[in-house]
Amino acid sequence: MEENKAIGDQGEVLNLSSASRAMNTEPDEEQIEQFDEYEAKASPLKYVAMLLAFVSISLSIYLFYTGHWGWGLILIPLILFLGMLTYSFGKANVTKQIAYESGLIISAIVVETNPIKIIALADMRSSTDQKIIWGCQKMTVENLPNHKIVVGEKIPCVSLFGIALKGYRRFFEPRPISWGYKNPDLISKTVALITNDSALESDNEWAILEQLNTKMKNSIDKEVVFFDKDLNKVEL
Repeated sequence: MEENKAIGDQGEVLNLSSASRAMNTEPDEEQIEQFDEYEAKASPLKYVAMLLAFVSISLSIYLFYTGHWGWGLILIPLILFLGMLTYSFGKANVTKQIAYESGLIISAIVVETNPIKIIALADMRSSTDQKIIWGCQKMTVENLPNHKIVVGEKIPCVSLFGIALKGYRRFFEPRPISWGYKNPDLISKTVALITNDSALESDNEWAILEQLNTKMKNSIDKEVVFFDKDLNKVEL
């Protein structure tokens, strides 16, 4: 992460794209371990490192076998480095940490308190040249640390997205930032950031969520429902 990046600035490049606004702040690993409710997944970079390590080991064995000891020994540090890299990327929390630091900042609100249910909103476009399509997703969560947990409460989140098809993404993973950061001040700061963001060509995101609450009543948990600029339901 670039040291001069602030909360709300563009995030680091992930999967050939970058979030228009990201936390750009290293998350708290203990907080993630305690509260993040998504199933742990290893980073895809783990498999790249594994492939390079396998190729390097095979080449080193060949060089030793053919008597090129000098070249074979040169590869040993590279093999050790790739081994450590594979182990690092294999740690499940690495992907989660990337999500909090470089994922897109999105909005969500509490719609029920027992159990806790939120609806999250995300701009599903892969390019701002296209007409805006909102994705809305209902989630049942176990915890929202540092929140009051009342209906209508604003829940700033970050999200990673699925691959775009025909210019629009079909899936996103909302994560309340309170799952990844212990500092409660970050919640109010991020709420203010979302509230004052004038880059989007529509109404305030919190107001959109309030309007979509009724339309999302019968939606299935983690099902992404799509809406156009006028908040009419659409199919992608």
